[in-house]
Amino acid sequence: MKELNKVVFLHTPKTGGGAMEYFFYEQFKSNRNYFVSFFGVDDSRFNNDELVTKRKGGNHCLIEGIFKNPELVEDFKNSPHFQQSKVLFGHTTYGLGELFPEYNFEYLTVLREPIERTISNIAQFSNIMKNNEYVKFGAHVTKHDKFSDEYWDFIYDVLTKEYPTRGLLVHENMYLRNCMTHILAGSKYLDVNEVANIDLALKNSENIKISFFDNFNEGIQKSFDELNISIDMSKNIKAKHGKPQDNPNKTKHGKYYNAPQKIIDFVIEHNQTDIKLYETLRSIL
Repeated sequence: MKELNKVVFLHTPKTGGGAMEYFFYEQFKSNRNYFVSFFGVDDSRFNNDELVTKRKGGNHCLIEGIFKNPELVEDFKNSPHFQQSKVLFGHTTYGLGELFPEYNFEYLTVLREPIERTISNIAQFSNIMKNNEYVKFGAHVTKHDKFSDEYWDFIYDVLTKEYPTRGLLVHENMYLRNCMTHILAGSKYLDVNEVANIDLALKNSENIKISFFDNFNEGIQKSFDELNISIDMSKNIKAKHGKPQDNPNKTKHGKYYNAPQKIIDFVIEHNQTDIKLYETLRSIL
């Protein structure tokens, strides 16, 4: 049976969504109304029955993949699991609804202070390889310890000399420049040089249940309650409200992971739209 009224949890990167995947899955799996289409923990990983999405990779795809691949959209439209799911969760944008006009979509998301969020994304994309032998950022490598002064010099050199960064996917590059505005504005993540449209983001925000990273469980609970989604956030112990002391790397290096002022200045310069968006929404919500 099709669920025509769906709720999309727009997973803003580095706002605790990764910690939520198993939490959501455990609460939703009994009625199979939880669908992840943008990498995550969901039924396509654990089940093989009449509901599964009949495509390689199950429900998983890249953000830019679904916006440029009509066949993938059709796969999801024909998926019994997608059809009967109430909640869609994943790294996508407000533009998802344009692909599925036969459904009614409501949205919620979590936003985070842009400088901290972006630096956290840089840290995420810096992968420690081969038993701490080197750190890989996109196609670039350094043998300096992650979060050391020399590591940050390496990151600064890459970011200031090359855009898009080789080895990072389109959406990964865009996550470092006005990410939250792109999500709320409905970007399709197809052009790394797309200008983030704050006017459209603010207009769309009127139709999105928005909460904030520093009030994680309580904010999301309020959004779920307003949307009549039976999730009990009081059981969530993995996401820690965004407090630096709850992250061992932040405990050791501070909330900006020991990033020097030149990195902070770079992030501020390239996230002006996100900073304005965040300040505006915090002032009115």
